[in-house]
Amino acid sequence: MKISLLIFIVFSSIIFSQTFRVNRPVPDTIETNGSYLFGEPRYQDPANAHRGIDILIRWDTVRSATNGSVYFVGYNPNDTIGGYEPNGAGNYVVIRSMYNGRLVYFYYMHLKQPLVAVNDVVLSSQPIAISGNTGRSTGAHLHFEIRYDSPNSTSRKTRNPELWCAITGMGAIYGRVPNAPNSTRVDIYPDPKPRPPYTTFSYALTYNFNDPYIGSDEVYNENYAIGDVKPGTYTIRSMNNTYVRTVTVGPGQIVNADQPSDVDFNITVPEDFALMQNYPNPFNPTTVISFNLPEPAFVQLKIYDVLGNEIATLVDEEKSAGEYHQFFDAYGLSSGVYVYTIVAQSSSGRAFRESKKMMLLK
Repeated sequence: MKISLLIFIVFSSIIFSQTFRVNRPVPDTIETNGSYLFGEPRYQDPANAHRGIDILIRWDTVRSATNGSVYFVGYNPNDTIGGYEPNGAGNYVVIRSMYNGRLVYFYYMHLKQPLVAVNDVVLSSQPIAISGNTGRSTGAHLHFEIRYDSPNSTSRKTRNPELWCAITGMGAIYGRVPNAPNSTRVDIYPDPKPRPPYTTFSYALTYNFNDPYIGSDEVYNENYAIGDVKPGTYTIRSMNNTYVRTVTVGPGQIVNADQPSDVDFNITVPEDFALMQNYPNPFNPTTVISFNLPEPAFVQLKIYDVLGNEIATLVDEEKSAGEYHQFFDAYGLSSGVYVYTIVAQSSSGRAFRESKKMMLLK
């Protein structure tokens, strides 16, 4: 049973915002290159857009932004210039994960050397590669892409990493310029970037909105975004000042510059603790485990074999009240029955523990 809370929000007094979805794959001291952000014309092909973001990490450790499994590794150790794709990604790693029940593929490109192999299970912030200058690269950096549902970059499945991760304490702004043609410029004032690490951002972006490989996020419905924005109030202008918006951004917030004046949100809060049966079940090799928290609690979600040996820890942290959907990838495990167990301890003293069985069938 769920309790539904109907909230009426007036934009002039309250700003509704999203929060970031994954961890940043590099330290906070390393900037995103403002010359090559998501949706901007590519220097090699101005008619098309840049389908990820470039982060200026040079010959250093790249970490996984999520829990997941290694879907693909492209690596040619005998070709340090061209890598696996001499005219593209060079050496690269693809991590398969899940967000809100949907498969997501994270691409880490232009690497010097991968540190993982196909089918490895990785945890968020685990080292997965050394950044480099392989493939079609203008210098040592990490090119980071996010693709929904499929590893292919077609059918508008590519997403904007600026809305998925950020420097700690920074936010982001997104919006939708009506009827914007390609090569539309979007300006933000004042300077939104933290210094350091930012030194090269121009604070005026030109977007290719109609690139066939790039689509708006279903949640954000954006056609422009500005990431790593320090907390403050900003004005965004475009289309010869026919599009003007002013927004206030707080730490960790992703703020919509085009929020309607009246918005109804049906926010569901679970009434009880609950652990649901994984889906699909049987599964091969991935499944989703869902659970409900009626109040904030410290949660541990673990996987065991039938002999009681711990296989994996999926969650080990404080969680706010809500519904959660946790991805589990069983690559490398044998077919059979496994047990997943949740232990939750709320700040009010309520405790919850439950286990369920699931079957891996290859």
